[in-house]
Amino acid sequence: MKKLIRTIAVAAVLIATNLSTFAAPPASVIQKVKSQVETISNYLPSEAGYGLTLTQVRYDSSTYSIVYKYQYYLPVNTPTKAAIAEVKQGMIHMLKANPNGEDMQFIKSGITFHYRYYSSDGEFLYSIKITPSDVR
Repeated sequence: MKKLIRTIAVAAVLIATNLSTFAAPPASVIQKVKSQVETISNYLPSEAGYGLTLTQVRYDSSTYSIVYKYQYYLPVNTPTKAAIAEVKQGMIHMLKANPNGEDMQFIKSGITFHYRYYSSDGEFLYSIKITPSDVR
């Protein structure tokens, strides 16, 4: 019986920890994010360099994420997991290099950045998520 109670207590702590990870960002931050998404959307599609075009940006209120959709306009192969991890680390490094920047403030407030990449023919290639825990 003690083992069952301990297991339930541990499970409750884990659940509470997970729920606090997904706590809603402040309403003022969400409003700023929505405004930024609307502004960016007015300028799409937009060439982003490196053979990429930003074709869509949206706010996902269920995950507190800004979702960016990029499409390669040059033929590419799906990168390896190691290459994707390296790109993610570079993106995190760039965010941390500007700790007072708006993007970093969004992430510190609980917003996730989700980048989705597609081939020139629209096939999904890979995804990168940068969460608040990635920049701590």
